[in-house]
Amino acid sequence: MKNIVLIVVLLLPFALFAQEEFNVGSPYNIYGLGEQQYYVSNRTEGMGVLGIALTGNYVNSINPAINYRLPYTIISFGFEYDFLHSSNGNKSFHLSNADVSGFNVGIPIDKDLGWVLNLGFNQMNQINYKIVNNTFTNGLPVKATYAGNGGLARINIGMCFAGLKNVSAGFEYNYSFGNVKKLALLDFNNSQYVNSYRRIENNISGSFLKGGLAFNIGRMFTELKNEDLTIAFLYQTKYNLTSEAEVINQTVVGLDTTTLSPADIKYPQAFGFGLMNKFGDRVIVAGDLFMQQWSEYKVGNQTSANLRNSMRFALGVEITPPPKPEFETFWTNKYYRIGAFYEKTNLFVNNETINFFGINAGIGIPLNQYNTIDIGLSFATRGKTSNGLIKDNIFKITAGFNFGELWFIRISEEEK
Repeated sequence: MKNIVLIVVLLLPFALFAQEEFNVGSPYNIYGLGEQQYYVSNRTEGMGVLGIALTGNYVNSINPAINYRLPYTIISFGFEYDFLHSSNGNKSFHLSNADVSGFNVGIPIDKDLGWVLNLGFNQMNQINYKIVNNTFTNGLPVKATYAGNGGLARINIGMCFAGLKNVSAGFEYNYSFGNVKKLALLDFNNSQYVNSYRRIENNISGSFLKGGLAFNIGRMFTELKNEDLTIAFLYQTKYNLTSEAEVINQTVVGLDTTTLSPADIKYPQAFGFGLMNKFGDRVIVAGDLFMQQWSEYKVGNQTSANLRNSMRFALGVEITPPPKPEFETFWTNKYYRIGAFYEKTNLFVNNETINFFGINAGIGIPLNQYNTIDIGLSFATRGKTSNGLIKDNIFKITAGFNFGELWFIRISEEEK
C-alpha cells in the first residue's frame, strides 16, 4: 500500500500537465515524421545507450533477443519531462512538455531455455512545432503560421529463445499507428481579404518485423575468463504506412472538408550492433550503434531532399550495488549510471547534416527484491546558429518504475 501511495504522488505532476493543440517546438520537427524517439527502458535512459546487447533484469524493448536473462515477470513504464530552448542567434523560445515514454512487459515462460514473451507500447516519432512569421504576400502584410503535432507509436509482441548453447534469438511483430495534424494559416488582419487556412489531419498505420541475435562470447571462449561478454545484432524491416487524410480549407463561404486518396508512406529499415561486458562484480559497460536508411523514406513515390541516413552511437556505464556491503547506508544499494551519445540525425538542412549529442546520468532505487524506481537526467544539443540554422538545447528528466511479479507478493497485515 505504501508503494502505491508513492507512485500516485510521483505521477500527479504528469496527470495535471495539459498542453495546447499546437505548441511551439523545434522547427526540425517539420521534416518527415518528426523527431525519432529512442526510449528502450528506464535503465538505458540513465546510461544513454539503446542497450542492443545489454542483458539483465529489465525489459529491453529494442532487441527481443536480449530478454533471455529475465529472471521473473517484469512490468515497466516510464515518463519524461523535457525542457527545450531553441535559438537562431537572434530570437529564442522555451518549451516544456511531459509525456509517457513507454510501457513494457516481460514474461519468462521457461527460464532454463531463456524463453521469454515481451509485450509493449512505445513511441517511435514525435512531431511538435509552431512557426510564426510576419511577412508579405503579393505586397500585402500577412501573419503566417505553420504548425504541426502528432507522431507515430507502436504496439509490439515478441519472443526470444536461448535453447542453443550461448546463442539467443528473438523475433517481434510491431503494429505502428498515429495521427499527424498540420496547419498552414495566412492572416491578413484585413476584412477585405479572405484569410488562407489549410489543415491536414492524417491517420497512418502499418506493421513491421524485428529480429535479433545475441552471442555470449565470454562463455563461447572460456579463455577470455569473462562469461558476461556479449555481442548482439538487430534488424528492423522497412514497411508501408497506409495514409488516410482529410483536408480542411477556408473558402469565401466557409470551411470545406475533403478526403484525400491514400498515399503510402515508406518507412525505412534499420540495423543495430551492440556490445556489453562486466568488469569485476559491479561495473557494466555497454555500447551500441544504430543506423536507419532515411534516404529511402517516401511519401507516395516522392523522397525528401531534407532527409539522409541516420547513425547513432552511444556508450554507457552502470555501477551495481555491492554483493555484500560491509556498511549499509542510503547510497549503498543503489544503481548508478552515466553515458553519452552522438547522433548524425536524419536531417539535412541548408546543405548541412544536423548533429545531435548529449550526456546522461541516472540512479536506480530498489524498493524491494522485485520493484525499483529509476530516475534519469540528460542534457543534449542539436544543430547550430550559423548558416540560417537553429540550435536546440534539451534538458530531460525521466522517471520510471519496474514491478516484478506483483501478483505473487502478499500484502502484510500492516499494509492492508
